Amino acid sequence: MELRAREGVDRVLLVSVGLLVLIALLLLESALRGVGSGATLSAHVIRLGLALGVGVAAYHMDHRRLARLSPALFLVALGLSAIAITSGAVRAGTRRWLEVGTLTLQPGELAKISLVLLLAHLIARSRHEPLSRRATVGWIAASGALVLAVAAQPDLGSAAILFGIGVGMVFFSGVTISRKWMLAAGGSAVMALPLIWVFGLRDYQRTRILSFLNPESDPLGAGYQTLQASIAVGSGGLFGTGWLQGPQTSLQFLPAPHTDFVFAVLAEEFGFLGVVAVLALYLVLGLRLLQIAVEAVENKDPTGAFMVGGFFLMLHLQALYNIAMVAGIVPIKGFPLPFMSYGGNSLLIAAAAIGLAASVRRRNFLT
Repeated sequence: MELRAREGVDRVLLVSVGLLVLIALLLLESALRGVGSGATLSAHVIRLGLALGVGVAAYHMDHRRLARLSPALFLVALGLSAIAITSGAVRAGTRRWLEVGTLTLQPGELAKISLVLLLAHLIARSRHEPLSRRATVGWIAASGALVLAVAAQPDLGSAAILFGIGVGMVFFSGVTISRKWMLAAGGSAVMALPLIWVFGLRDYQRTRILSFLNPESDPLGAGYQTLQASIAVGSGGLFGTGWLQGPQTSLQFLPAPHTDFVFAVLAEEFGFLGVVAVLALYLVLGLRLLQIAVEAVENKDPTGAFMVGGFFLMLHLQALYNIAMVAGIVPIKGFPLPFMSYGGNSLLIAAAAIGLAASVRRRNFLT
């Protein structure tokens, strides 16, 4: 039995995540040299140790039992998100964080994994095509409540990821949507854009979008982050400037190099080849998660399948946006790059997701 348990350990997940973390340590050693916020590499290493503990604990959990507890976890995440709206610590004009002594909790991160677990539970229990009315109402209510609560902080980036998780998991369930409903939803979204622009966005958010469209119009203000990230990415060339040798990073021109723009540090110091290597690791990780989800379907484990599919969306939507943001393709948002950015909340949630995905694979492997 011990040999079979070892065989159930997913080496592809471990190696791909482990390499991302090791590369991140090199990047953070460079990025943290000029950061004056008190962030240190040793603190990040401690958080990595905590994340490892969370991942191991998640690996030994029964994902089906955890799914049955998902409504309670969802209510906790929703309650914390609501508290953050009025009582959260104000940083950069938002209330995304709750401070408890020396600990800082970001409800938006907990909201992501709680939504994945709840939707996996609802969709797996429905066993209808299309989804039963009860499951459909639950999906819309749960997704909408979390999206609105997180957006009100305001954290539109995390709200967009939550929306993507909600929509993506329903598509994973195999639900077919008629062209009429798709056109109606698309048309409603287009008509709502002017209202969102006028009433849903704050002044700094509108400025950020306009500066993304034309960053040269305010190179020292709203367009500064986009321009400096573009310079860092462009200066890397094929092989990069070398580890610890990136001028944008070392001279502190690149904003938030250890968090939002760690991918720009990678492009500057390790060049196109380094970027390709990291993208390949994310691709391998994503394909492995999807393969685990398929194996769960084959083993008649719909809860595990939808759960792992949701984790794929949670991690890769965030990674895709962060990379596109650094490349100047989308507006700047405060998105950490999974497993690579400095921080605690995102790292712990990502570790829990990988641990649960490995648990799904192990339990299906041993059956």
